[in-house]
Amino acid sequence: MKKKYKNLEEKIKKKIYQHGPITIEDYMSMCLQDEEYGYYKYKKPIGADGDFITAPEVSQMFGEMIALWLITTWHKIGKKKINIIELGPGNGYMMDDIQRVSKRFPDFYQSIKIWLYDTSKTLAVEQSRNIGNVFKRINTLEKLPNGINFFIANEFFDAIPIKQFIYKGSDWIERAIDIDDTGQFTHSFLDTKNEELTDLDLLGYGLSKDIIYETSPKQDNILKKIFKSISKNGGLLIIDYAKINGGAGDTLQAISAHKKKSIFDDPGDTDLTCLIDMKRYIEIAKAMNINSFGPINQSDFLLSLGIHERYKMLKSNISDEHKSTLYRQYHRLIDSDKMGELFKVLYFSNNRSSVPEKMK
Repeated sequence: MKKKYKNLEEKIKKKIYQHGPITIEDYMSMCLQDEEYGYYKYKKPIGADGDFITAPEVSQMFGEMIALWLITTWHKIGKKKINIIELGPGNGYMMDDIQRVSKRFPDFYQSIKIWLYDTSKTLAVEQSRNIGNVFKRINTLEKLPNGINFFIANEFFDAIPIKQFIYKGSDWIERAIDIDDTGQFTHSFLDTKNEELTDLDLLGYGLSKDIIYETSPKQDNILKKIFKSISKNGGLLIIDYAKINGGAGDTLQAISAHKKKSIFDDPGDTDLTCLIDMKRYIEIAKAMNINSFGPINQSDFLLSLGIHERYKMLKSNISDEHKSTLYRQYHRLIDSDKMGELFKVLYFSNNRSSVPEKMK
């Protein structure tokens, strides 16, 4: 079927010309999820040849530590049957590592069901290739599996579209995307309604004038569905780059070939991402009577699970030429100037026995 537009930029500009400026949320949604041109619909974004790399691609040790936490938790909750649900599983490497470790514990492996939630058609092919046919897919978060659900979200929420608001001293305006006199994308603004500000908890929010505040109704809705699922048992483990003191600040950025670009460059071919607001997540959990633990640095989380011991074990069984590679992988995950402090870990559960020890 012939496409109506030559690319996503043309499609977005046509919409703006016809209907006026669009919100940051709408722009992100089209760039990332448009059915014809969306970045996560058809592009293969992850890995050395892609636009970014995630912890499971850095080293098998990351997924192995998550597996150990799941096995320990399974013991603590009474060896009950559980669902392991990964949100945004990328190429499937982490779940492949979890499955590999799990097979060493037959009783545990027989007690789990693996589920994946993803909207990328390209990555779905990679997931099947790397994991095999041992998992089921979740096509919508409106209908989650019954039973005890443990959700894992590694670099998932940062790609869920956000809204940006600016405080003008007495009222708020919403940041938007428009087209300038030369036909190029530019920032613009939209008026806001008090009802929307109330829904987003922005009324009365004490900020300095002209500060940008980010929030995400889409992220909020996903969290609420998951929190409802884990209200009695199970949990949600989030690992992501994040704000921990609120939504103030402009963190929206574009990444292509591991480098930052303008968010207006090559829509549909460039990843758009932002820091998630963990303080907001904790507030939503509290309102739904869900306990939160953390956030803590990724380095502290992984070290508490035994990644250093695993590193030493792997190091003792490989040749000298591979030791330098292992060294770089290990330190990329835990060093403060790499992923160790940039990434934060936050856990939600009403079953304290499932909480990672470092986070209690």
